[in-house]
Order: sequence, then structure tokens, then C-alpha cells
Amino acid sequence: MAGRHLHTMKSLIAIISSVFLCSCGDMYVTKTQVAGGEGRSGAIDAKDMGSKGVHMITNCGVGASGPSAIYIRPFCVDTATFQGDEAGSDGEMPIRKALAPIEFASDLKEQLEKIAPARILKDSESPRVGWLVEGQFDLIDGGSPLGRFFLGNVGAGRSVLALHVKITDVVKGVVVYEFDMSGGSRFQGKLGTVRASGLGRATHFDLNNAAERIYLTLSTNPYRYGDRANVSLPE
Repeated sequence: MAGRHLHTMKSLIAIISSVFLCSCGDMYVTKTQVAGGEGRSGAIDAKDMGSKGVHMITNCGVGASGPSAIYIRPFCVDTATFQGDEAGSDGEMPIRKALAPIEFASDLKEQLEKIAPARILKDSESPRVGWLVEGQFDLIDGGSPLGRFFLGNVGAGRSVLALHVKITDVVKGVVVYEFDMSGGSRFQGKLGTVRASGLGRATHFDLNNAAERIYLTLSTNPYRYGDRANVSLPE
């Protein structure tokens, strides 16, 4: 009886946790393109992998991994829509927009150096080895703290970040991965979490979440699932 009660409690905790996590801010890859050994590529929609005409072509299906180094070029932001709670005044908005790529490059360096030595490129620099990570912002919307305060749990005032990421193998001259990302504070309310701002400035959280999602996307097993201290199996 006690065991059944414990199992029920664990199930309830799991359900509550999943609901909580779904309502928190995060970023997701929405569409991916993977290049092959011959430089050919095909688009694959993450939401519709079985669609006719949607495919991916790789070198025997083996993706690129293990770069010797990673170079980051601050993402282009000139054509991005920049709105919402981003600055203390309208006059400050252009400055905040210009600094967003620098902030994101720093976040991205911190995450990607878990894979390989990473460096942010200056305007005049070009890498000769490893991977080059670059891209562009499409939308940076800080949302409304007031909306999140009153109706954040139903999506009011939510922040949105949308961007395009391109990763090139510098030596081969091939774009090995290219994908779109989108996300934000989602249904997160006024209290805030480690992944969402609550009443704070949401874009800083969104940029950090996007950098982490890129690292997770490019890693083979970032959570170390299946790792064992003892590899022996019982007979």
C-alpha cells in the first residue's frame, strides 16, 4: 500500500514538473538544414519529418562533429525587428540593439567552449580551421513586464527571440549545419525562474537560453545519458 502511494506521489510530481517546465522560457530549433560530404544539402522541418519532399542528405548519414576550434562572428542584427521592453527609453533602443550581438556572442562562447576552444572574431579576422558560427537575428522582442505580471501564465507580455544560425566547416568550405531557432518567455508569469525573467528584462534570458540550445543541439550526448560508473552487466 505504501509502495503504491509512493508511486502515485512520484507520478504526480513528474506531471507537475513537466507542466512547470513547459511554461518556462526556452528556445527551440524549428527548422534544420544539414550539408553532406559533396556540399549538397536538404531541408528538414523538425515538426514534419515524414513529409514528402522533406529530406536531408549527409555523408552516409554521418553528421559533422569534433571541431578543432570554434570561431564566433557576432550575429547580424541590422534587419531584425527590435521591440518591447528592451531599454529605459526610446532613445536608448538603438544602442541596446547594437549591443545585442555582442552579448549573444559572449553567451555563445561560454557554451560552445564546452565542445572545443572557442573565440569571438573581430571584424577583420577570418578563421582558417575549425567551425565558423554566424547568423542573423530576425526578431528580438522583450515583451511586456506588465502583461507578464497580470496574465503571464496565459502568454500575455511574453518575450520572443527568433534567429538563424549557420555553421561552416572552414577547411572544407561546407555549411555543415544551418537552422532556425525561436522561443522566449512563453507562458511564464511574474515570479521568474532560472530560465525566464519574470518582471525583469527578458531578452537577456532569451539570449542565454538560445546560446545553450545551440550547444545542446551540436552535442552528441550533453546530458550524459547512459553513463555508468561500472560497465559490467549482470549475467
